[in-house]
Amino acid sequence: MHAHASLDPTHFPAVPPPAERPHTLSPDAPSSPETDATPLTSQASASRAPRPPSATDIPSAGTSNAPEMPSLQGWAATFLAPDLTGPVVLRTEAIRFCTGAGLASLYGLALGTRQGGTALLHHALGVPAAHLAVAGLAVPALFIALALFDAPLDPPRVVASAARAAASSGLVLAGLAPAAALYVVTSESPMAALVAGVLGLMVGGFAGVTRLLHELRRGFDRQSETSRIATSLVFAMFALFATVLAGRVWLSSLPILGGAL
Repeated sequence: MHAHASLDPTHFPAVPPPAERPHTLSPDAPSSPETDATPLTSQASASRAPRPPSATDIPSAGTSNAPEMPSLQGWAATFLAPDLTGPVVLRTEAIRFCTGAGLASLYGLALGTRQGGTALLHHALGVPAAHLAVAGLAVPALFIALALFDAPLDPPRVVASAARAAASSGLVLAGLAPAAALYVVTSESPMAALVAGVLGLMVGGFAGVTRLLHELRRGFDRQSETSRIATSLVFAMFALFATVLAGRVWLSSLPILGGAL
């Protein structure tokens, strides 16, 4: 009876569980994988966190990320552009000159529409004949005169410049051909048609001469002051001679101006 009472758990006070000691790692104690993975995991999560954009990442208003488009040139710009890097190809320049002469013949056809018949052929051959005369007579004389003043020129460059000048004149005349044809056909007075035709020829000839002189002036800045003045005088005399020569050819070959082949 007494033994049973002494073993009754209600007679004993409750013993609190032992306090759990804080887990501290000593320098010599081996680390567990769980404790080593904790700083690595936090570093990895920190590296994966989105970084706010800096000032260098934001493009300015004046810059664009779009790719640059190559510059496109039309047929006329490619046809007239000089090649300053490669050598002069005489076959290419001959084709350029013949193309310019063919374009100039379109203006001749426009002038011949007033009379029709064989006048179309006469005008189509007479207008580019002036280009051929200037290139064959005036340009060689210009080269010889410039060589006397020690101008930095060589024959291939002069040939290329003459070809581009003829091409420029032909392009201008071909552009004026439709308007010339309309005015020549619809004008009641032969004098008005003659004035319109001569005006177009003057514009085309001016375009060719100025283009030739502009091409030949490249590299003349290294000349002395005396040579530069002499070169300008030679250019002025050439422009006058080329104008008179072209006018003489047109007067003798174009029926609208009183000439015939």
